[in-house]
Amino acid sequence: MAEADAGEVASTASDGLTRSGGRARWTEVAAYLGLTVVLTNVLGIPMIIGLIPADLLNLVVPVLQYTPLVVALIMFRILRPGRFRDVFAVRRAGVLRWGSIGVGIITAAAAAQLIFGLATGVSRFTPVDQIVSLLPILVLVFAMQSVFAIGEEFGWRGWLVDRAAHWGFWRLSLIFIPVWMIWHLPVLGTLTDETVGEKLIYFLGMGAWAPLLFALRLRSGSVWPAVLAHGAINSVRVYLLQSVPQSPVNQLAGEILSWVLLIAAAAWLMRPSVRGTIPELRPAVTT
Repeated sequence: MAEADAGEVASTASDGLTRSGGRARWTEVAAYLGLTVVLTNVLGIPMIIGLIPADLLNLVVPVLQYTPLVVALIMFRILRPGRFRDVFAVRRAGVLRWGSIGVGIITAAAAAQLIFGLATGVSRFTPVDQIVSLLPILVLVFAMQSVFAIGEEFGWRGWLVDRAAHWGFWRLSLIFIPVWMIWHLPVLGTLTDETVGEKLIYFLGMGAWAPLLFALRLRSGSVWPAVLAHGAINSVRVYLLQSVPQSPVNQLAGEILSWVLLIAAAAWLMRPSVRGTIPELRPAVTT
């Protein structure tokens, strides 16, 4: 009897948020985005107002990165739209290929920004022996940041894309960009040494990263390439722009160059000539 009642409750909740045929209503998407932003920023208030000691920030940030997954799991439990492996797109086919493409695009955009900064005299190369000595650390940081990115990507590019893919790639990207920026507000508590302009550049940069991560998810049919690309943003990109040059390369012109390249790459991945080869998303069904 208890199981039947629970099923009825889940069905009622699902009917209220999901369109017939398994397409999420805008209320479901809004609820997911709103709950994730609120949860993260409430938990991040101590960071925002500077109450967390600097040496503990690296422990707090990874916890906040998992709030998109936590909210997605709660909604998954309530709505029961299908199997976890399908809804969260954890298929492994093509991961190596598309993960390499994603990491390669992030690396190329950061390298272009680095070259631009060096060419314009903003910075100079760090001694080669120092650059090489950091490579083993880079591999470890990339692995660690990819693990941290699972919390975000399983939520944003797993659950959200599965439920709202019918909105279309660009529409979903444009709606999501400001939400993702607001979700990152607790990061302000970690940017203690940056100027207001540098913080603004950081937040605007998210507008270029989001479409690429969505494109990798849709193009591959798996969330894992987005996880790897996200890990590269927080490791390879940081290495190229902060460790390879003697001083960080973060001038606006170079950032804009990187943004243009990233958005162009996303558009290229989603170009009409390849849409027919995109793995068809699993049609969600309600119970």
